[in-house]
Amino acid sequence: MRRKMTSFVALAALVLTAACSSSTSGGPEGPAPQPVDPNAPPAPEGGRGPAVTYRPVSNAGYRLEHRDSLVLQYPGGESQTQVRSRVAFVRLSLADAPAKGAYKVTLTLDSLEAQESGTPVPPDSVAAAKGTIWSGTLSNVGTLSELQADRSGTLTDELAGHLRLLFPALPQGGVREGMQWSDSTQYPLVSDAFTGTESSVTSYRAAEKVDVEGDDAIPLETTSKYSRSGKRVQGEQELEMTATGTRTGVHRLGLDGVIVAAQGNDTGEMTISVPALGQSVPITRSSTYAVSSLSAGQ
Repeated sequence: MRRKMTSFVALAALVLTAACSSSTSGGPEGPAPQPVDPNAPPAPEGGRGPAVTYRPVSNAGYRLEHRDSLVLQYPGGESQTQVRSRVAFVRLSLADAPAKGAYKVTLTLDSLEAQESGTPVPPDSVAAAKGTIWSGTLSNVGTLSELQADRSGTLTDELAGHLRLLFPALPQGGVREGMQWSDSTQYPLVSDAFTGTESSVTSYRAAEKVDVEGDDAIPLETTSKYSRSGKRVQGEQELEMTATGTRTGVHRLGLDGVIVAAQGNDTGEMTISVPALGQSVPITRSSTYAVSSLSAGQ
């Protein structure tokens, strides 16, 4: 049987189509999350002030902005850039769970602004995502289970990964000013329309507390190295994705155990390939994110 061939340019177009597709897909696949408490980073020595851990909160509102820039490299030095923007408004509730030291997580998407290279995502895709409710389990030191959505779609699956930004890992016993610790984790992720997993190692440093709109908060400075891989089918072809990168940022954790703000950036290299054709597209990726609190927990 004669094998159908696709040009490099056509492959690049296939990749771009995959990244901005609005078709629905199943939830993230990957290894089952480990039990909540054993994943907590060990307690570091030292630190000053009271120890802070996550605590129950009801309907805390957040604005979460995430922007990606993907630069596809062509033979001969030419390149093509795709820019993706997401601004999500969500509400977070943490309620006591039956397991000691754990909470039931509920996140609700109130509204979403989504663009692909300056063009709004089709309104029906955004409307289908609005009102999505994610649920899961969180330990009092930030070990998060896989978030399960009450509906499936490209946008909702993608946003589940961004929502993890609300839950930095804390050491056992809670965080105090001046502490340093590290955390390694692996979790399911939908990235650039690919369903797969991400593994990361993150170093944390708790700086001196600061005032954030009249309340004290501890800045958690982070540096992560990550790798991810995934697959998807597009145009009857299976595509594979691999990526590595570095993520830096800072989360400001209120002394009441509620995140009040976060921001950071992500840079890395990604390769998307079609194994059946023996072709691949190298991509340079850069991202920024910002989280801001819209209301105090009640």
